[in-house]
Amino acid sequence: MSQSVTTERLRVEEAVTRFFHMCNSHCPGNVAPLLTADVELTAERTASGQEGVHSYLVWLWQTYPDLTFRVEHVLVDGPAAAAEVTAEAQGERRARCVIFHFRDGLVRRMRWY
Repeated sequence: MSQSVTTERLRVEEAVTRFFHMCNSHCPGNVAPLLTADVELTAERTASGQEGVHSYLVWLWQTYPDLTFRVEHVLVDGPAAAAEVTAEAQGERRARCVIFHFRDGLVRRMRWY
């Protein structure tokens, strides 16, 4: 594996980990700098643009005020990644998978399973 491929893979892994770390802060201002202006999110609801994703996250954190994520594994393929995470809220754990697409180091698209 070339040095540039390894470096890019590490950047994407770090971006995924940073995203969930910022989600755990429950502060939209911490998440916003990680997103493109035209970000798209598909989960329980769909959201687009930073305002739409901001609204979704606020709803999520209000619904689950103790919600935290722990990154278990990250698989990287170029500017895309699949993250296996454990979500914990209200004393329950749930395995989730999130598919990310990045553009210029920022999250462009997320699909939560």
